[in-house]
Amino acid sequence: MKRKPFFIIWFVSIVLMLVVNAAQAADHYTQNEFTTAESLDAGMTQSGIHFSLGDHVKDYYAEIRYGLGAMLEVGVKFGAANATIETADKLGALVGVDLKYQLIKESEGVPIDLAVDLGYDTTLINSKNAGDLSFSTIFSKSIPLTERGYKFIPYGGFEMSSLYGSLPSEKKTSLYAFAGLQWKLSQKFMVLMELKTGSSTVGGAGIRFEY
Repeated sequence: MKRKPFFIIWFVSIVLMLVVNAAQAADHYTQNEFTTAESLDAGMTQSGIHFSLGDHVKDYYAEIRYGLGAMLEVGVKFGAANATIETADKLGALVGVDLKYQLIKESEGVPIDLAVDLGYDTTLINSKNAGDLSFSTIFSKSIPLTERGYKFIPYGGFEMSSLYGSLPSEKKTSLYAFAGLQWKLSQKFMVLMELKTGSSTVGGAGIRFEY
């Protein structure tokens, strides 16, 4: 219990630091992580709706995550993307997949969860595409609120992202930092909020159900 204020202060400090150091607008096609370092148990599923608001791109998508077992988890997303291209708003599609592996599980004497995530997202607009291949390191800490599963999970980490395709004006590799919060309001329902920044800045939120 004594550790809770420390982790809350840690989380708020990271968010404030990311806001202060927000980057200038850039041509990017990246989404929020929206995942903690915890992996789903084998056979468990999460599904939800999320949105990410960037410098010139807005994404609205559904996501399904499934526990494969052995600390391994897969996620699939699909939805719509709205991008400003040459001063005009264009509507397109967003699809993506990622694979997350939990390296360290929180336990007595181990204060955090740690995972790595490999993902690929593609944005399709006007018969052109922007592919985003990413590798992320994720840290998170569970803060129980009751004995019935309700809890805060602040999380954060770093992502290396390689952007390519016919849609972006520049093909490049970028480094991002991100910080977020997953608030489990019941045993089966949670809310997520996140800020991600680097060569560009994107923020968003989502809801998710577990079953």
